[in-house]
Amino acid sequence: MSALNRILHSLFLMMARLFLVAWIGGAALFVVTSIAEQRSPEFDSATKDRLATVRFPLYYQFGALCLGTSIVATGIAAVTGKRETRKRLMAGLTLCLVSAGIARYDYVEVYSPLQKAITPPGQVRGPEFITLHERSALVNEIHISLALLAAIIICLPNRTE
Repeated sequence: MSALNRILHSLFLMMARLFLVAWIGGAALFVVTSIAEQRSPEFDSATKDRLATVRFPLYYQFGALCLGTSIVATGIAAVTGKRETRKRLMAGLTLCLVSAGIARYDYVEVYSPLQKAITPPGQVRGPEFITLHERSALVNEIHISLALLAAIIICLPNRTE
């Protein structure tokens, strides 16, 4: 492996690891603060709805940035790495791709209709809202779990010879 390949491999592997853990940590922080806001008696229903419509698009944008960067970086790290690490990185890349696909599904098919259900803010939340909200929670758990599994696989140390 040439010196340039080693440098590129190390750089892109570091980027993949960084952006994956940034996404997982950011998503965890987002969920914790969102639950705290929704349970807080200090906010009325209209304010809670406004907060959701302001914060969730940023959540999905941050996720797209982190997962997209992780996908590209993992792909380049796999191509520039040694044959022994390629299979592991390709498994991580596949998990990143599946996670990103599920996140996209969540945004288009679940979150977008959910946002319409709380616009204008302060409406009574009907059964459609509850169904969509439960589906979004489940879909997010699945795609974040896949991203976490990808991070574990990608963050495993390379075997030394």
